[in-house]
Amino acid sequence: MSKRVYIHYVRHGKTLFNRLGRMQGWSDSPLEPEGIEQARQAKEALKDIPLKKAYTSTSERCVDTAHIVLEGRDVPLVYTKKLKEISWGDYDGFLISDDPGEIDRRRLGDCDWTDVGGENPQIAVARAKEIFDQIYEESKDGDHILVVSHGAILMHMMKMLMGIDLSRMIAILRNKGIMGSPVINGYAADILIEEGRYHLLDLKGHEGLYEEYKKIIGQCELVKRK
Repeated sequence: MSKRVYIHYVRHGKTLFNRLGRMQGWSDSPLEPEGIEQARQAKEALKDIPLKKAYTSTSERCVDTAHIVLEGRDVPLVYTKKLKEISWGDYDGFLISDDPGEIDRRRLGDCDWTDVGGENPQIAVARAKEIFDQIYEESKDGDHILVVSHGAILMHMMKMLMGIDLSRMIAILRNKGIMGSPVINGYAADILIEEGRYHLLDLKGHEGLYEEYKKIIGQCELVKRK
């Protein structure tokens, strides 16, 4: 029987830059009160999950989120730069409203920021996958692991490692008038890793969109929460 390891993915809570509409990759800003509450909600949602270990991006917004989620629990926490958000290079910290056309062109296109000193999804997902592969190798069958990271990293992992048509998923949100990311702040997703294969078990939030999501996920498992 193959080994199965369960990842509980938490995106950092809402930040000051999120509220101000600034690009936030390797730049950082503190959690807003709403973001702290999102982290507390994630803590409550995960309270009965027997977490064996936790990993967090070294960005302050993720570290603070992880500390809130793990408060009162004896769970080892590993800090790693490999879980940081995609770097937007010169656009890090940039006010989106100052050049929305160019930013949307990049974000909704190939998301390549290497020409302005940043990263592309291939670079960012490769470094993140190193940690996920390490988690799998170090875990036992049936282990539950907490990962606290960022929105764009998970979106491009869903595309590159799980075969999800990201552009169609975003189009579904836009058609519903939702301008945000498919990856919500707080407890965002459950992922199964099994013998090098990645499966999306649950994408939290936007509950009314599950049936539409299921049409575009290929061989991945997307199931409703109980």
